[in-house]
Amino acid sequence: MKYIFIIILILIFNSANASDLKNGRFFEDQPDTNDDYQIHFIYMLDINGKDNELDINGELEKIIEEMNQKMFELTGNKQKYKLDYRQDGKLDISFVRLDKKGTKKGWNNNYPDYFIQNLGFNNPKKLYYSFVDSFTHRDGGQMGVHSGYTFMKRAGSREDIIKITIHELLHGNGFSWKCTKGNRNGHVSGPSVLSNENNQYILGKMIYEHGDESCPDLKDSVYMVPTSDDPYDPLPMVCHLAERSGRAHGGSYGFKDDWPERYNHKKFKKIKKNSYWCTYKLSEYAETNWFREWK
Repeated sequence: MKYIFIIILILIFNSANASDLKNGRFFEDQPDTNDDYQIHFIYMLDINGKDNELDINGELEKIIEEMNQKMFELTGNKQKYKLDYRQDGKLDISFVRLDKKGTKKGWNNNYPDYFIQNLGFNNPKKLYYSFVDSFTHRDGGQMGVHSGYTFMKRAGSREDIIKITIHELLHGNGFSWKCTKGNRNGHVSGPSVLSNENNQYILGKMIYEHGDESCPDLKDSVYMVPTSDDPYDPLPMVCHLAERSGRAHGGSYGFKDDWPERYNHKKFKKIKKNSYWCTYKLSEYAETNWFREWK
C-alpha cells in the first residue's frame, strides 16, 4: 500500500506518465556526497515527448563528462566544473516531464524554471541544467544564474550539444559581466565560446585569468574545482544586480546587500533599469497568468 502511495505522489508532483517509471530513474535530487556547490543535471521532456531514456542508458552521462573534460582543457588543464554525483559514484541526473507542451518561442517568463522549482529543484547552492530532448526551440540553449537548458534537437550534433552546454554554463556563472572585456549584451566580441560569432572551443582571456581584480573571473567561481582561495557565488551577485535594476519581483531575493567589495569596477556603479534578471525563488513570486501561453 505504501509503495502504491509513493507512485501516486510521483505521478502527481512530477506530471510523469506511468511509463516514465523505469529502473534506475530518479525524479528528484539524490543525497549528495558533500554540501559544496554543484551543477545538477536534468533530462527534460514536455508532456507528450518521446522518452529516449538518455538519463538511464548512459548516453547523457557520457555527454556531460565529455563536456567537463573539454572545460578542463579550455582552462589549460587547471579546473573543471563541480558536478553533482550520487553516493554510489554515479552522476546524479533527474528526470522531469513538463505538464505542458513545449514551445519554440522564448520561455515566456521561464515556465520550466517555475515548474522544476516547484518539484524541489531550488537549492541556492546548485545550478540546475536541463537537456531538453522532446521539442525544438528557436535557441540552441538558454541559461541564467540558477537554471539552464540545452535544446538537443535544435543543437543537432553531439559536438554542438557539448559546445552549447559549455556556452550556457558560462552564463550560469554570470558571464559576461558588464565589466568583462568585450562585453556585448551578455556575450563578448572576441574569440570565445561565449561569442555568438565564434564556432570554436576557445574560452578566451576575457573570461578566464583576465587579470582584472575588479571584475569576476571564471577561475574564482564557486562552481569550479579546485576551488579558488577567494571564490564568488554568481547567484546572489546577479540577483543583487537584478534588485538594483528594478526587476526584483515579489519583494526581494534576499541578496540586496550581498556584494563582494573587491568587485568595484566602475561598470557596476550605475545599473540600467531592467538590465538584469534573476529567476531564483520564481516559484514563490510568479503569477500563473504569466504562463498563459503554455498549453
